[in-house]
Amino acid sequence: MNATQSKPSIVFCHGIWADGSCFNKVIPTLQAEGHQVIAAQYGLDSLASDVVTVKRTLGRVSSPAILVGHSYGGSVITAAGMDVITKASSWARCSARVR
Repeated sequence: MNATQSKPSIVFCHGIWADGSCFNKVIPTLQAEGHQVIAAQYGLDSLASDVVTVKRTLGRVSSPAILVGHSYGGSVITAAGMDVITKASSWARCSARVR
């Protein structure tokens, strides 16, 4: 990565038994390394409404962006990423618990 390129943005998407705060311990570290980081906070009302929220969150960060989904969040990032392929450069699905 050269000096004119910025680091990718990161959008975290939580699982069904959590909320965006579950990423609070990793966000500051990533921000300190120069990433723009947001944890999407969606209502779990429906997959469609959660996807809309993630797309809106993607609109708040610079490109390229990495979508990271935990558990149910993996379904959300897959659906959101298909429509915003130019904005999201990577997808990651994690099943580990963030402590």
